Amino acid sequence: MKKTFCITLALLFTLMLSACGKTDSLAPAVSESDPAGTPAVSVPPSGGQPGQSPSSCTFDPALFGGKLQSCAYAGNGTLFVLADKLYLYDTGTSSVLATAEAPLRDFEAQAIDGGYVLSGMGDSGMMAYIYDSSLSLNKEIAVNELLQGDFVVSETGGVAASTDGKKLAFAALGGLYLYDLESGSLTTLLDVAQNAGTASISISMLNGAAFAQDNSQIVFFGSGSSIPAVDGEEGFSIHGSIAVDGSGLKLTKPSGYEMEEMQSSVSRLFFPQTFTQADGTLLWVDRATGSANTLSFSASGEGKDGVYGSEQGNYVATAVLDGSLTVRVYDVASGELAATEVIENSDPTYFYRIPRIYLLDGAKTAVVVLGGSIDELDTLVSTFEFGA
Repeated sequence: MKKTFCITLALLFTLMLSACGKTDSLAPAVSESDPAGTPAVSVPPSGGQPGQSPSSCTFDPALFGGKLQSCAYAGNGTLFVLADKLYLYDTGTSSVLATAEAPLRDFEAQAIDGGYVLSGMGDSGMMAYIYDSSLSLNKEIAVNELLQGDFVVSETGGVAASTDGKKLAFAALGGLYLYDLESGSLTTLLDVAQNAGTASISISMLNGAAFAQDNSQIVFFGSGSSIPAVDGEEGFSIHGSIAVDGSGLKLTKPSGYEMEEMQSSVSRLFFPQTFTQADGTLLWVDRATGSANTLSFSASGEGKDGVYGSEQGNYVATAVLDGSLTVRVYDVASGELAATEVIENSDPTYFYRIPRIYLLDGAKTAVVVLGGSIDELDTLVSTFEFGA
């Protein structure tokens, strides 16, 4: 998990936003790329909808050069693998489908029709890169320049892509924005400076967003405050939704639940709790219906060392670090524990930082990456099967 913002930055940017007006405009800070010269590679359809995920999984680290750092879901059993460059890897056939220069050291990936959107923090702030299915770069967007005075600071959910690849949503400190990739138009859906909210909740900040309900809605999370103000009450976590035409705003304040981030899967959105508040439960939202639900883990403090949604959203894993790594995998629909795996190593350094865990629904296989962010260690990759 990543901490999505710090209080100092939030206060600074909020002050800047109060002094700067925002206007909807045609997009600057967007560059098109010429795909000529990039080799054509036959790859399976990407897309953000459920597909034929392979029923088997093989992860072969020997296929990647340099130090393996992390992975990201690329749809239908494929993974992005970040090592000396960016690899598109098919876990079903254990083959590299395409490669490209890695645009960022750390990124979030989203599969869209005919390609992918990668986003993360670059030297000039939040960046979004749009690739076709063969990893030819089609478009590069400097998001904070595009927003002209607002800032996206969340690397997880700060940039959301519609599954048809036609629109992006930006969850920024000062509002929620919809960007049309075809026309270049930017629309403000929620403006914090204009007291965005409902009759009982005022939105203070937005930290993440995702498209839902066939791209007709945007689900988001952030922080808010009560209307009217309550003496002694601090800001609290909120989640909500709004239609892409700006109508139908809904806000919810989960009781006693402080959200750390938003994790997107094909069918569900997961909202892990902050480290200090983790109580062994996980809030999730159905992307098709918008309904909110709660998954309970086996132990009361479980979730502090990492919560990981599967590619399709049918499973969730938790990590427990205590001189070794215990991974528990849960079936989201039934709430049942599907598997428990303990991973050990003679070097305790591998267990000083939270792991990266990827769950492939079709193959019912977990890929666990340890030491990817520690330069002094060789990366360890472990796989195990879960479920019947």
